[in-house]
Amino acid sequence: MSLILAAEGGKFNPLAPEPGLFIWTTIAFIVVLVLLAKKVFPKLQETLADREQKIKSDLERAEKTREEAERVLEDYKAKVAQAREEASRMIEEARESAESVRKDLIAKAEQDARQTVDKARSQLDAERDRALAELHSQLAEWSTAIASRIVDKQLDPQSQKNLVEQFIDDLEQEGAKS
Repeated sequence: MSLILAAEGGKFNPLAPEPGLFIWTTIAFIVVLVLLAKKVFPKLQETLADREQKIKSDLERAEKTREEAERVLEDYKAKVAQAREEASRMIEEARESAESVRKDLIAKAEQDARQTVDKARSQLDAERDRALAELHSQLAEWSTAIASRIVDKQLDPQSQKNLVEQFIDDLEQEGAKS
């Protein structure tokens, strides 16, 4: 080194190292490199390969899990759609059933109303017929009574009026007794 320093005027030149130092540094570098190549690099490569394999398997599992999740999601969506369709169908059936029941109730009520009206009409007709029959019977009695009184007396208009009034009074008295 002193030669190098002397040749350059006493300054150290890093580009021109001493030959002894250069040889020992090179030997140490080669020994360390060989030791690293035989002991460390294989383990490092093995560790990197294991890490790479683990990453690949994790990615594959993640992909399978994603695919499974998508399949489950599709199944869920299909079941939800089916449930909605079923609920909609059930609601529609209930609506139709309610409408049918409503129509049946209306028809039954109308039929009952018609039967009630028909029964009332029948009763009214029977009552009217009975009243007419009673009236005919009563008129016949009255006519007979009037005729028998007329036969008993010769009537002038005043006598006829008195006779009718007396007959009406008799009828009122009979009605009051009944």
